[in-house]
Amino acid sequence: MSKISLQGKTAPILSLSDLNFIRRIIVKNWWILILLPLIAYVLGYLYTYRLTIVHKASTEFLIQSDDMYYKNNLVTDANFVNYSTYIDNSNEQRIIQSYDLISEVVTQLKAKLEVSYFIVGKVKTIEQFNGMPFLVEVSSMGPNFYELPFFLKIINSDKYELSYIVNNETKKIIGFFNKTLVTTDFIFNIHASDYNKQFQNNTLQNMLYKFQIHSNEKLISDIRSNLIIENPEYTQILKISLKDILWERAVLVLDTLYNVYSRSKLKSKLELNDRTLDFIDKQLSDITSSLRTIEDTLQNFKTKQSIIDLEWEKNDLFSKIADYDKMKSEVQLELRALKDLEYYIIQDKDPSFLPPSMYVFEKTGFMNRAVSELYEKQIELSRLTGNSTTDNPSVIDLKATIKSTKQNLLTYIVNARNAAFQRIQNIEMEVNAYTYNAKHIPTKQRGIVDIQRKSKVSEDLYNFLLEKKASTKIAKASIVPEVKLIESPRYVGVDSPNIPAIEKQFVTTGFFIAILIVIMRFVFFTKIESVEQLKEVSLLPLIGGLPKIKNQETEGIVTNEIPNSKISEAFRNLRTNLKYINVESELKTILVTSHAPGEGKTFTSVNLANILAKTGKKTIILELDLHKPRVFQRFGYNAPEKGITTYINGQHDINEIIIQSQIDNLFCMLAGPIPPNPSEYILSEKMHELILFVKKNYEFVVIDTPPAGILSDSLYLMQFVDTTIFVLNTKSATKRVVNFVNQIAETNKISTINLVLNEIRRASQRYYYKGYGYSYGYGYGYGYGYGNGYNNYGGYGGYGGYGGYRGYRNSETPKPPNT
Repeated sequence: MSKISLQGKTAPILSLSDLNFIRRIIVKNWWILILLPLIAYVLGYLYTYRLTIVHKASTEFLIQSDDMYYKNNLVTDANFVNYSTYIDNSNEQRIIQSYDLISEVVTQLKAKLEVSYFIVGKVKTIEQFNGMPFLVEVSSMGPNFYELPFFLKIINSDKYELSYIVNNETKKIIGFFNKTLVTTDFIFNIHASDYNKQFQNNTLQNMLYKFQIHSNEKLISDIRSNLIIENPEYTQILKISLKDILWERAVLVLDTLYNVYSRSKLKSKLELNDRTLDFIDKQLSDITSSLRTIEDTLQNFKTKQSIIDLEWEKNDLFSKIADYDKMKSEVQLELRALKDLEYYIIQDKDPSFLPPSMYVFEKTGFMNRAVSELYEKQIELSRLTGNSTTDNPSVIDLKATIKSTKQNLLTYIVNARNAAFQRIQNIEMEVNAYTYNAKHIPTKQRGIVDIQRKSKVSEDLYNFLLEKKASTKIAKASIVPEVKLIESPRYVGVDSPNIPAIEKQFVTTGFFIAILIVIMRFVFFTKIESVEQLKEVSLLPLIGGLPKIKNQETEGIVTNEIPNSKISEAFRNLRTNLKYINVESELKTILVTSHAPGEGKTFTSVNLANILAKTGKKTIILELDLHKPRVFQRFGYNAPEKGITTYINGQHDINEIIIQSQIDNLFCMLAGPIPPNPSEYILSEKMHELILFVKKNYEFVVIDTPPAGILSDSLYLMQFVDTTIFVLNTKSATKRVVNFVNQIAETNKISTINLVLNEIRRASQRYYYKGYGYSYGYGYGYGYGYGNGYNNYGGYGGYGGYGGYRGYRNSETPKPPNT
């Protein structure tokens, strides 16, 4: 054991008395420290059992995946639309949580989500997703019945009883499985499932089921409020979690959510591709009509001019004119596309309506990139507008970007149009030049050449559009979603409540409450059970300790009946210690009191008087507990008809109330009849005269008085005695009681109060008083050592055990003599 130095000496940090103190607390309160946490754990278990368990499912998406079926020279080729754009993950999170997207999920899962099923138990109602013996199909229902609980009992395999409460009125309906139930409130069709056939009817009849029907708004709101989207830093991954009471339902919703979101990512690209194809088809249709017209014109011209075959002159000249006419047609087609795009930008139409014709002519450069960016930004703005307010920073920034892009496009369109007009002028100048040179060609020949030139131009443009149409269809096949599932929806565990943590809190709380109770018991209710404990709380002299014996309150004078017992030895120690309280003068008058009844003051009085008489000294005991006298019972007398009260009343003289007991040298002065005002007798002058008389005529006077904690009689009588013995009992002695005694001594400045601790337990030492059928606990007094060792108060420790002694006692109850 560690020690510390104190004035050159070493003292243990933790002394033996400290260890005994801790041991006493543990021994007396161990059951509290175990029982309360155990009770708290049971309460925590019952509390958590009734809680609704919320589970969690999770999945992970990879945004902007580069996976494509066909990539080279199509989507990424300069001749085609490049759909690869930057993905803003914060915007994607808003899109996934958008009302429209979740609404689509609910629509697809309505058959599984619309109705919630429950099994109603005595303690807890449990929601089920699968395994119910019936399924509810809702045909129609009033809006007031959404979220209303319906209770169902299965009567047999064909019938059921449906009950619900409307306007505080309980309605019950008997229905048949697999048949439509029609009421003014709703139309249901409750089907018997396969599980109904697997169970015995008596098993299902003993169970109560409940179901609730949810509106789309409720389902959408629940999913959105329990959907959690996280974006790990520096990644394009979205971790999506969903909390639900049923984990199977959460997994199903997440799986459907991925499919809906993936399709929504493809939608804009597919729509753009389809509109491009529609534009090409329209142009092909126009060119086909133009070719037919040219062919008809050529045939009519040949017929009218009677031309069968012509030899062309200056093929090179006409070939060049044809090439320039083709160039002029392409430029004019480009002008129409620029006009459509300019009209779209200025009119600010729905972003889904984007004229795709410029993709046919713009192969590379700013126009291609700017239009793609404008289209994607407008689609993104449309999505954000549905989920955010107009003052959202993302919406404001996106609008500014769109406006800037439009301004750049308009500027570019103006410049491109001017350049196209300039090219047309140049082409016309060249054509005019070649035409002028061809004036000498014969009129018929020139007419055929003009018609054939127009036909060639239309055929070339037709072939060009067919090529673009084929490329666009191939590009459509290569379009894949910009999202990839990298972790399938799966159950990840319980989200709330944290049952082990709650149970731990209950146990911890129970433990702290147990500690608090132990502290309160120690501070307010701890009983003093040994002389060591009594010394710790009081500085008053402790002159004796009496071992516990059975039936102490009803037993006679034990020290006379069993003189060699340890209880007798304890009283001898008490007698010895009384001699050493004041070595200068002998203490003759001794007052015995206690804090409350039942602590052993009368037991101590009569046995102390007996022990004093055994020394050959003339001793008398005064029964001054006039409220509840008990001394006469200890001597085996009947209630006396004369005594101290009759003396004070003047009915008898002092000598008439003195009784010679059956014990040598021991006399008694009993209380006599109990008066209506006992305290007035104590305060009388004759009582003072009586005490002076016995002090003068007897060598020892023992006065038994009422409990000081209830009556003040003993406090008054303390002024007439040499010393006071305050009896404390281990059954009731607490710090409060000891403080009461200390306060009496301090307040009244009484220095003659001495303490005696009664009923000290020593479990390992017992003997039996067989002669009378009583057993007395052995023990050695108040703990000053075994054998004949000299104790702290100048007395001797108790002797060794003595048992089997059969005492003698007169079977007849003696009566007090007349004198």
